[in-house]
Amino acid sequence: MMSQTIEPITFTVPLSFEAHEIAEQCGKQSNQKNFKQVYLNTLAVYALDYYLRCMGFETDWPVSDSRNPLMLKLMDVADLDVKQVGKIECRPVLSDAETCHIPYDAWGDRIGYVAVHLDESLKQARLLGFTKTAAKEVALNEMSAIEDLLTYMNRIQQLKPVKLTNWFEDVFDAGWQVMNELLNPEQLQLNFRNNSTVSIERGQKIDLGMQLAESSLALVVTLPPEANSEVDIRVQVYPMGNQTYLPPGLKMILVDELEEVLLEAESRESDNFLKFEFSSELRELFSITVALGEASVTQSFLV
Repeated sequence: MMSQTIEPITFTVPLSFEAHEIAEQCGKQSNQKNFKQVYLNTLAVYALDYYLRCMGFETDWPVSDSRNPLMLKLMDVADLDVKQVGKIECRPVLSDAETCHIPYDAWGDRIGYVAVHLDESLKQARLLGFTKTAAKEVALNEMSAIEDLLTYMNRIQQLKPVKLTNWFEDVFDAGWQVMNELLNPEQLQLNFRNNSTVSIERGQKIDLGMQLAESSLALVVTLPPEANSEVDIRVQVYPMGNQTYLPPGLKMILVDELEEVLLEAESRESDNFLKFEFSSELRELFSITVALGEASVTQSFLV
């Protein structure tokens, strides 16, 4: 029986007069030697913007670095800001290229990268695939299908995760406090003994209501001082206020973006805290659920 090769589904976008007009404008805002690259970058962003709006996402291209004259002069960027999701980098691919080049300028504040093939006439763009990997060259045949990007974006919209990469820039979501605002002196001392290296650390008050007789817990997340391709993460749960021990039977559960349970812990008598230590790749989603009886609180994170 003959085997058949199933071609991945791609999406083709017509590059209209409007697309080329925007590309011309952005090219003129850059350095003259970068005109061609900026022009192609802009067409790639136009194609993804068109596609995502067709798929029901709300984009905000004008606030993206790829429309900022200063950034166009200084950096090779082709990002598209998607509301309630984040920035996606759109990299143009020409002729018969087998890899997608991602410049170092675009390795930062992105949730992922899309390869966009531009035909020789620059009249059509084809969205080839998606990857979360930031690397100088990514093989096109190793990229995920463009539908996987939609699944990933829908998951981010649904979970509304805390973006931990912002913490490396000293940007923290409301409600995430320094330790001395959450823990008592004895707990601070205990936490310090368990955290011997310089790190970034914040905590958030969580409340399980009547299950804890109106007592609260602190969810504490610790990161290394700098981000690498893999990030070592520590997550802990402490009792707050005058409570010394966690209530027996309190559960802490780590779930990945596919909703598979990776780690689970349960407090016993006289436990001061629960702790997970694990590593996560950049742009991965995970969730922490803290539960007691029928009550539970879940917080999601994007690395």
